[in-house]
Amino acid sequence: MGEGDRVGITPKSWTAETGLAAHHGVLHLGKRWYVVSAELDENGHAEGVRLDGPYPDHDSAEAQARRMKDKPA
Repeated sequence: MGEGDRVGITPKSWTAETGLAAHHGVLHLGKRWYVVSAELDENGHAEGVRLDGPYPDHDSAEAQARRMKDKPA
């Protein structure tokens, strides 16, 4: 796998180049929006995958994903 390659069905913003780190993305399922979170290791394997929501629209889910990203671990 090359640097920056996507892994599986992860959101476009997730890549394998970042090592073990928390990632948060927005996912649209049906008519609802969710925030999906996971830790990706250097091989792009996800651990601790979590789905939060639903949120009423993309903007609400995106705002929550930003809050989660900015929240200290």
